[in-house]
Parts: sequence; C-alpha cells; structure tokens
Amino acid sequence: MNEWKEVRLGEVVQINPESLTKDYPFNVIDYIDISSVGTGELRETTQYPISEAPSRAKRLVRAGDTILSTVRPNRRSFLYLKKPKENQVVSTGFAVLRATEKINSRYLYYLISDQKFTDYLVSQEQGAAYPAVSIDSIKNAIVLLPDLETQEKIASILGSIDDKIELNVEMNKTLEEMAMTLYKHWFVDFGPFQDGEFVESELGMIPEGWECIEIGEAVSVLGGGTPKTSVKEYWENGDINWFSPTDLTTQKSLFISKSSKKITKLGLEKSSAKLFPPYCVMMTSRATIGEISINREEACTNQGFITLIPNETFTMYQLYFWLKTNMDLILSIANGSTFKEVSKTNFKKLKILKPKNIEEFTQKCEKLFKLIESNLIEIEELTNIKDYLLPRLLSGEIDVSKAEKQVEEVL
Repeated sequence: MNEWKEVRLGEVVQINPESLTKDYPFNVIDYIDISSVGTGELRETTQYPISEAPSRAKRLVRAGDTILSTVRPNRRSFLYLKKPKENQVVSTGFAVLRATEKINSRYLYYLISDQKFTDYLVSQEQGAAYPAVSIDSIKNAIVLLPDLETQEKIASILGSIDDKIELNVEMNKTLEEMAMTLYKHWFVDFGPFQDGEFVESELGMIPEGWECIEIGEAVSVLGGGTPKTSVKEYWENGDINWFSPTDLTTQKSLFISKSSKKITKLGLEKSSAKLFPPYCVMMTSRATIGEISINREEACTNQGFITLIPNETFTMYQLYFWLKTNMDLILSIANGSTFKEVSKTNFKKLKILKPKNIEEFTQKCEKLFKLIESNLIEIEELTNIKDYLLPRLLSGEIDVSKAEKQVEEVL
C-alpha cells in the first residue's frame, strides 16, 4: 500500500472539457441522453440534425472518456466510451470525465463504477424532486490511486472481464436474430410448406392442417399481484421470485434468472400473484408495455404482467416470437387514461396460429436458445467475479498478480 495515495478526483481528471460550438463540423449528431445509459450499458442513441438537436445536447466526448449521470446518482448511470462516433454528443445531464496523464482512463471508469463512489455521490445530492450532484462534488471526491503501472494492471483485469461480457451480449443479439429469422421463415413466410396446400383463415392464407385460434384458448394466460407491502411476513426472507416490470426493463434479456424483490409463501397465498414454472414467457402489460423475457426459475409477477404458459403444441419459442412480431397489434389494444394497460380480457382474444409439423423449427430454436442461455449464465458468473474483485482491487486488498491469474483461468 506504500505506492497508493488519496487524491481529489479533480486533481487527476478533466470534467466537461469540450462543448458544442458554432464551429462544430458535423450536420448530424449521434446523441446520448440520460435515459439511454444504464450501469455500464448503452441502450440506444438518437440521430438529430444539428438544427433540431435537444437543448441539452452540448457535451463532446472522445475515446476513453467516462460519462456519469449527475441526476439521481443512486441509479448508477455511467458508461466508458471505448470508441465513440465522431459526431457523438451527450446530454448536459452527464459529467464527462477525461483522464489526465496521472490516471489510466479505464481505471478511472472502474473508480466511478465502485459502489463506494455511488454512495459518496448520493450523500452529496441536492434537491428532493430532482436529486442531482454538482460538478464540485465530483471534483472533491477522494479516491485511492496506485502508481500508473498498477492502475493499468487493474484496468486490464477488470476490462478483460467486461470485454468478454460484451462479446457474449453481442453473440446473443446475433443468435436471437437468427432465431427470429427462423420463426419468420416458418410462421410468416411458411417457407417449408410452399409446396403444399394452403387454406383461408382470419390471418390470411395458412398451410392446410394449421388453425387460427385465440391465444386464450391456445395457452394459459396468467396475471399477477402484489402482497401488502405493510405486512413484513409477506416479504421478509422471501425466496420466491416476484418480478416487476423494472426487472425486465433493467436487464433487457431473453432469459431472466432472479427478481430484485422476493416474496414468501405466505405472501404468495395472500395475494393474487400466481406461481408458474420455469421457461414461461412474461410480457409487461402496463406502464412500459411489451418488455418480454423468459424466466429460468419458478416465479410470479406483480399485476403489470401477462404471462404465457407454454405447452406441447405452443412452445416458448413460438410464443416469444409471436409476441415480438405482434407488438404493434398488442400496443393498439392498450387502453387507460392515467397510463396505458393491456387487459388480459382483450389480450386473450388475439389470434395465434396452431401449427403442425414444426418439429424441425422447434429443434433448431432449442439449440439457439440453449446457446443464448449458456452465454447468459456465463455473463452472470463473470459479473459476480467482477463485483467481487472490483472493490478489493481498488482498495489494494487483493494482490494484483493473484487476481490476474484467477481471471486468466476463468477466461
């Protein structure tokens, strides 16, 4: 620990070093808003002609910058920009942190990622309705800094884990796209059945032997419920997964394992929440409508869901992609004045095709979904390793060379 020292963050980083000016060379910007960034994750960007850019689109970024949301710091919205686009512009709701020669840029990002840093920001926030932290508070944060060589080693260890996670995420996007293409070939274009007879249906021409039926007849359609939050026996030491829409909007993953909150058996019995087995298809049905995920463990949900229970005829593969490809229709049946909601009654009337002779589709989809699930399990394991190592490496508690060997074995 002799080579480690405490410094103020403002001594080793530049904050908001560049802003949009009249001399900006691009006609279109690629804009990152606060809502587009999760914890180390960029969900989307928006293209704007420079003349129509939002008033908050002001901060310029470069490769190696870390952007940190100054609003509601407890949400942990930050991102390391490895290769930003030339015309990338971020909201003034972010602080752009640029490393000086005194700190490794990726090490800086991991300092920001540490829960201790988040706790510090939360302690400094001001404003009840719109809690935010000032740039001065960020500058005055005390951080522990080893020599540059050690910084680079720590950044390399944690970065190699993040790079593998990122690779798995990209692989899963490709695998899901392949599965969607397969679904459309079988259920939209009817490719394997083109040489056979077709018959009329409510959904147009379909292969002979197929039927068009209501989803409520095809599978069990479940809603959810919330145990009284005032009764601690319904929640304390609960071990039953109880999903809320936030779980799905946060993780945005085909498969989901754990819910952020759990309920007890008594809580399940005393509410309208319904337990369902692994590998059912959950869809959020209110507030944010249309987030879809498949549970890997037994679970229940709050009332903001419609859950489909697969059976021998209607597999989770068909149900998942049926929801995906019919989302515009599902959104069109939502109603409500305060917030939109898709009712179970209206949903059950939607039409789905009851197929025949799709064993090949099921087998191919099963292989793709198993690969996706395997990658997600690895992501969870790597995330747990990173969460264990990060605070210990940043505090000097763990020997860097030992951590290097451990991570090499895993990767």
